[in-house]
Order: sequence, then C-alpha cells, then structure tokens
Amino acid sequence: MKIKSLNQRKKHIKQTKKVEYVKRDAMKKIFAAWLITVPAAATLAALLFFTIKGIMIGV
Repeated sequence: MKIKSLNQRKKHIKQTKKVEYVKRDAMKKIFAAWLITVPAAATLAALLFFTIKGIMIGV
C-alpha cells in the first residue's frame, strides 16, 4: 500500500473537488455578439427581400 504525503493528499483533494464554471466574461462577449449579429442579419434579409420584391413587381 502506498503512503502519500499530506501535501499530495491535499493536492489530490483539490483536483477532485475543483469545479469548472462558465466564465462570465466569455458569456458577455457571446451575448453582445448575438445582439449585434441577429438584428444585422434580419436587416440584411429584409433589404434583400424588398429589393427582389421590387424588381419582380417592376418586371
């Protein structure tokens, strides 16, 4: 049976109990990107739709 030192046991406990949390800064960046991207995509889609619709009416 191996006998571990006290420091090794503490290190092992820290490693097993360590919990990974989502970094809030990363979440803020993702949310900000979505706030910019989604309305921009909707605006471009509407612009393209009405442009094509206008061309089709003129024909």
